[in-house]
Amino acid sequence: MRILISSHYSLLHSIDAADPQLVDLTALIARWHPERIRRIDRYIQLCLAGGLNCVAGRQLPADTGVYLSTNSGAISTPSATMRHIQQQGELPKPLHFVNTLSNSAGYYLTRLLQLNGNAVMVSDSDTSFEAALLHAGMDLLAGRVSTALVGAFDDIAMPIAQQLERMHAPADTASVYEGSHWLLLELAHDSAAQTQMELPCYLNGAGQLAAWLEQNDGLPIQLGFSPDSGEQELLANRRWQAFPAQALPHGVFSGAALTALVADNQSAIHLGKKASGQYCAVVISAAP
Repeated sequence: MRILISSHYSLLHSIDAADPQLVDLTALIARWHPERIRRIDRYIQLCLAGGLNCVAGRQLPADTGVYLSTNSGAISTPSATMRHIQQQGELPKPLHFVNTLSNSAGYYLTRLLQLNGNAVMVSDSDTSFEAALLHAGMDLLAGRVSTALVGAFDDIAMPIAQQLERMHAPADTASVYEGSHWLLLELAHDSAAQTQMELPCYLNGAGQLAAWLEQNDGLPIQLGFSPDSGEQELLANRRWQAFPAQALPHGVFSGAALTALVADNQSAIHLGKKASGQYCAVVISAAP
């Protein structure tokens, strides 16, 4: 049984390192929740803006599972909180402390959507989104949830020079991506003409990747990373492309590549890669 993708949404913003301006997310949230939400930080805003726009006003089943993913977790608020403690010698305000916890974003989202199903936060390096999809897919197939909302997001902390240092990026990097990427999943009980996905498959190294690609020949491949020379040689006889990056990929950038496949209604293999050399493949079957 395959998994149906009933909705998708993605935000991808390029932030200029020389003149960093964060895109205002207020209107994206207010579109689905007009009431002002007080004392939430950028990290939580990214979660709400992406999640609410993916759901887009649907009335989800109360047992819908929420599977959130992040590479680095909340950065801006914990950094500011630690500076305050060090400089002022005072403990943070309660809400500031709560917002230092990465899974606090899930609380706000589930409360706004009135959900009481599973709520999970997953982090797995550059394939964090794929890891969340795996958890969600397994719960769907096991009947633990009827619907799964899966999201990936990472914030950019200011000053941006410190953010680049955290990312081990060159100090002269021109721009960095910030994003929030989402899929709403259900079980495909029949042959409904909608986009479907298979469970993510993890492959340890180029050898396993080559063998898996031999078994899944025919579909084009989209990479969520920049391939090295060895990977380009391995893919030489395949139709492939790297998801275009006009800025330095950050955090859950692989989620941007995967949701782009869904948005373009393409049948293809999404391929992500961790710094350890492990790959993750997700087969997307577009609606006819």
